[in-house]
Amino acid sequence: MILSKSELARYPFTKEAAQYVKDIGLEINDLASLDYARITERAEERIEEALLYGVVGFRDTPDYDVEVLSFPVAMMIATAIADDFLFRRYALAEAKKVYNLLRLEERREVLIDVLKDSFAWKVREAPSSLGQAYDYAMNFVDYLRNAPSFHDDSWKLINRVVVNGNVFLKKDELARLIAEEVKNHMYRRLQTGMRISLPPPLAQRTARIKQILIERQGKFRMEEMPSTVVEAAYPPCIKLLYDDLISKRHIPHVGRFTLTSFLLNVGMDAEDLVKLYMSTTDFEERLTQYQVEHIAGKRGSGTKYTPPNCETLKTHGLCPGEDEICKIIRHPLTYYRKKLRRIKARTPVEKNEQNLS
Repeated sequence: MILSKSELARYPFTKEAAQYVKDIGLEINDLASLDYARITERAEERIEEALLYGVVGFRDTPDYDVEVLSFPVAMMIATAIADDFLFRRYALAEAKKVYNLLRLEERREVLIDVLKDSFAWKVREAPSSLGQAYDYAMNFVDYLRNAPSFHDDSWKLINRVVVNGNVFLKKDELARLIAEEVKNHMYRRLQTGMRISLPPPLAQRTARIKQILIERQGKFRMEEMPSTVVEAAYPPCIKLLYDDLISKRHIPHVGRFTLTSFLLNVGMDAEDLVKLYMSTTDFEERLTQYQVEHIAGKRGSGTKYTPPNCETLKTHGLCPGEDEICKIIRHPLTYYRKKLRRIKARTPVEKNEQNLS
């Protein structure tokens, strides 16, 4: 099935939309022209909406080319900024837009074709013999690509209807799976995308987005992080690395990067962190100070780094084992914020009981 122009505008992440953009032959330097000002303006809007509201809106106007073309331009801008917080925020915001549109999509075949053409998933309409209970049947292998990231028990395969290797789904459930794949697909593209020199109009828009990003990150940290570092909220991986550092045990390079970037992101001052490393046997003050300041974004590109996600830490053997919070998160900083909220939510009685134990 060929998607209409309005459908390409709704779902610009699809291969069909990418081919449409390619066929137009738009070059990066063309975006310096006033003829394309509406496209670059909309690209900036997409990222602003992601940062300010957490979801990208859809402009259902006759000028669908603006919606289609602004998507790759926004990806280009985000890649140029090269900030992981922005990558995650923008990917999630576009995915939310996709979910909102797909769950209301009137043409049922659109969901099937989006999956087949863009992600090579095997999915079909559910047999009419099942009545109104289900809308689609998906190959269980494709289902397992994203369903495990949803922590509600209803998504576990054991709680689904599975017949001949196919998982039966409602339209809303399939839309959510597609949105999750879109989020992951976009995040991977942003992480691996090539940073290119942008023409002046785009560079100016990028500068404005950077300012919004700084403000949002600051607000995010003020809302989520306390003024002092709370060791009780460390995830198991960070606690182990921290204890190894204090005990002067060897920490591999990726472990030091993880610990350093984590502590900087939860509020530890760079100078205090350098002092913390003084306990190590191979401590070199100038080198350690440079490395810490580089990770803090005070040197080099100015990018403040975040620690690797849980999957990466497991790959490097840095996960000592999951606790109950680990099972519902995928990043050490998410663990820290969630644990902080739990600590703050305790009643005075619970806190007194802990102090007495």
